[in-house]
Amino acid sequence: MRRILLALTGCLALTLGGCASGARSAFDAQDRDGARPMGLVAAAGHPIRVYLDAEDRAAIFQQAFRDGVPTGPDAHLDFIALSGGGSNGAFTAGLMKGWSDRGDRPDFEVVTGVSTGALAAPFVFLGPAYDDELAEAYTGGAAAGLLQPQGLGAFFGSGIYKSEPLRALVERYVDADLLRAIAIESAKGRVLLVATTDLDSQRGVSWDLGAIASQGTPEALALFRSVLVASASIPGAFPPVLIQSDNGGLRFEEMHVDGGVTTPFLAVPETLWSFREPSGTLRNARFYVLINGRTNPSFAITRDSPQGVLGRSVDILLRASLLTTLAGNRAFADTNALFFRYAALPDDSEASALDFSVESMTAVYQVGRQGGRDGTAWR
Repeated sequence: MRRILLALTGCLALTLGGCASGARSAFDAQDRDGARPMGLVAAAGHPIRVYLDAEDRAAIFQQAFRDGVPTGPDAHLDFIALSGGGSNGAFTAGLMKGWSDRGDRPDFEVVTGVSTGALAAPFVFLGPAYDDELAEAYTGGAAAGLLQPQGLGAFFGSGIYKSEPLRALVERYVDADLLRAIAIESAKGRVLLVATTDLDSQRGVSWDLGAIASQGTPEALALFRSVLVASASIPGAFPPVLIQSDNGGLRFEEMHVDGGVTTPFLAVPETLWSFREPSGTLRNARFYVLINGRTNPSFAITRDSPQGVLGRSVDILLRASLLTTLAGNRAFADTNALFFRYAALPDDSEASALDFSVESMTAVYQVGRQGGRDGTAWR
């Protein structure tokens, strides 16, 4: 991401008006709050989405763990959160395959994803039968051409890279059959969530992909794909995703970007980090966080330039947010005496989140697979 930020800084230095998008429909906050994305209406008790900072998100989370999410055959309620990390999402693909090979991979009742973690989340949700498809998405060469520069078009649009390759990748693997499989699992009470960032409201959004898939319409497939593309669209690097919505006949476009802008991974709401569940219904819950990157700081001499200082500073900011959220979720687990584990790339890994070459992603995949197979990935 640092290289992307440097490019964006250069764009700003050339022209304050560059990298700007065109005119949009007029609407206000009330219109947005009651909007129906792609015209879809939430089923009773299953909202399509909620704001991450809204009180109802905490209420939904608590309710789900009280009586809404069943435990699987292993008698545990298993929750896994997948972080962002660009091409390092191959780590998730490898770890899942290695875990399946090991033979003790949980049947996750709740799967969440942000950015590249959002792209992987549907396959993790559907289980080991989709391990090979997930591996192919990262290591089969389809993702190698994701970073295609806009060229001069970057100064008239809102991203320095083209959005078409990312959307094509999503459309290649996310089809009507995949949505039907997700809808079947959602009907059992399992939950699949991913996050985007709503630029207009300046708030994170949690999307219930199971609720969307259950609609079973062409509009649901289009929205499902758009949410995944939006969650992985780094602002300024890729154009934001415009999602058509309406409210009482007023039609407008919502603007969504990478969910990592507002949360490094989607797990326990911040308002519940110190919450103790008095009924004890969480006693069999197990929490896993899978970080597609490194957690410890890395040394590098910072260039004494606006780009160098900005890029390094944002790196530090993102890592601090990651560690804070990780600590908060661990505190929730400790308060409720829950099983908690997280996995991350080894500190000596040279993996780059922006290296989409087959060779690099295959190497990251193998690191994850070995760590999943022998269990050493978990901390």
